[in-house]
Amino acid sequence: MDILTIKEASLLWGISVRRITVLCNEGRIDGAKKIAGSWLLPKDAQKPKDARIKSGKYKDWRNKSEMKSNNFEDNLKNLKGTFEVEGMKVSESGIRNLKRIDSGKVSYTDVIEELKQKYMQRI
Repeated sequence: MDILTIKEASLLWGISVRRITVLCNEGRIDGAKKIAGSWLLPKDAQKPKDARIKSGKYKDWRNKSEMKSNNFEDNLKNLKGTFEVEGMKVSESGIRNLKRIDSGKVSYTDVIEELKQKYMQRI
């Protein structure tokens, strides 16, 4: 049987030696065998397909960027609850600003500019 070392496969496939070792440990390279602590691959072994998620979306249950409800009051309650769990509190002025943004009276950039001016005066 013709064999490839991990180093030869690395040069052939254009990926690191460490990555090939991980692929071997995961059993993703057909015919790979570990002999005396070294991985040996068949000469005709194919580079495994990339199994990473390529949708562009990070799938994380903790991601709060998309609120489930379109109801502002429900989302505000969820936000306040999340903050409390983390040991933080939403100030009354913060809630007022969020309500102003939700009503459409001001944009979030307007609120940020107001806050910048307010805090720059304190310095």
